[in-house]
Amino acid sequence: MVAIVASWRCKCGIRVKVLAEADPSQPPATQIAPCPNCGDPQTVEADKIVSVTEEIFDASPAVDSKHASQFSVCCNEKESLMVAYDNAFDTYVREVSELAEVAGLVAHAEFEFLYNRVQTARQLFVDIRERLSEHRAKHGC
Repeated sequence: MVAIVASWRCKCGIRVKVLAEADPSQPPATQIAPCPNCGDPQTVEADKIVSVTEEIFDASPAVDSKHASQFSVCCNEKESLMVAYDNAFDTYVREVSELAEVAGLVAHAEFEFLYNRVQTARQLFVDIRERLSEHRAKHGC
């Protein structure tokens, strides 16, 4: 069995993480993974779904935009960094998914082009995550 990790942003706004297993010696199977928040179904190519959870990157509620209302002071810079962080994450996941879908099916030059797009999206995501961490450390929000 091969472990599979799938991740996407659901239409309800949360990030969904699916852990699944597949037997590479068997034909591909498709399973349905419902969002743990709203139940919206997504298909995952796997033989067995192990777990479906909300993906959380930082245990601190200050980082999670859905918990931002718990804090009386929320600065505009942090909010704009959170939006940029979410957008960068979504772009990175989309680019990785596209690359994974065409791996082994396209010419090397096309694969390199897509790989470079993934690397650019990853670097943007890392940069914004660092800026957000620095902001939180400096401002305490």
